[in-house]
Amino acid sequence: MTSAGDPSYCTVAELLSGAAAIPSEIDRIELEYEGVRCHVYGVLHGLTGGTNLEYKGHVERAIASAPGLIFGEMRFIQMYCGIEVDMDDWTEIPLADAFRMQLKATISPLRLWRVQRTRRAERKTVTDRFGADGVRRLQDIGGSMAFHALHPTERRQIAGFLSPGDYLVENCLRRRGLGRTEPPAFPDGDWHWMQMVEPQLNIPLRSVFMLEFAVERARAIGVEEISIFVGEIHNSDMQWLATWDAGTAEDTVRVTVDGVRRRARALARTTRRPSRIGFVLASLAGTMPALLAYAVVGAWILR
Repeated sequence: MTSAGDPSYCTVAELLSGAAAIPSEIDRIELEYEGVRCHVYGVLHGLTGGTNLEYKGHVERAIASAPGLIFGEMRFIQMYCGIEVDMDDWTEIPLADAFRMQLKATISPLRLWRVQRTRRAERKTVTDRFGADGVRRLQDIGGSMAFHALHPTERRQIAGFLSPGDYLVENCLRRRGLGRTEPPAFPDGDWHWMQMVEPQLNIPLRSVFMLEFAVERARAIGVEEISIFVGEIHNSDMQWLATWDAGTAEDTVRVTVDGVRRRARALARTTRRPSRIGFVLASLAGTMPALLAYAVVGAWILR
């Protein structure tokens, strides 16, 4: 299911009008990279594995039926049953970005409350809102299998993300403090947190890392077929990266990507997991300004 003309996909108009059926299975992109056959599944993982329990169940059924060795994005091994290899792509989030993410999420009491409310809602909501009472709305698609009725390129556009090539350039610029675009705004309000932290998530360079890591690990152990479960956007990134000629890129992009690829290959060839101490400390440090402010306000109120 990779072609824009694939009859398995429909247009937004067809989906919203009810002319197209909602799929029962999560689609995948099939590609070959460095001699390894890859099945790449892009999923809407939310904060806890999906915005509702029904969608999370669909992801776990896709994992159960996926061919080959099964790789997962960071934390997927805790979110879903059946992931065999954690790709540790958090290693491509610079410590400064880990700090900023936590600072953004906690510095405002309203933001912190909304994130925690979303987390609780994901764990308790049984099914999605799309098509409820016979009404199909684009703003309800972010936790529905209806999302997978659309082609990955169209899904990417709906979510407000740049094309893979432009997004990779933007990520490299952001690492140098030179980012040019605002965070994407997904139409579904359940994804408010994504817009808040997207600049620090380093999505394109983590896509580079995960594709390189999974394929290098497969080659190292003699596996010819793998399945890669990642968040939506990473899947269409990987499809583009599989045929991208890095030699045509600007020097800053090429050098950055080469460094990511080297780190991914090195990690894939060892059985040791990377230490999370620095990442955890940077994340904790990001919460400290807010915690200190809340403590001061609380002390003042209780005095």
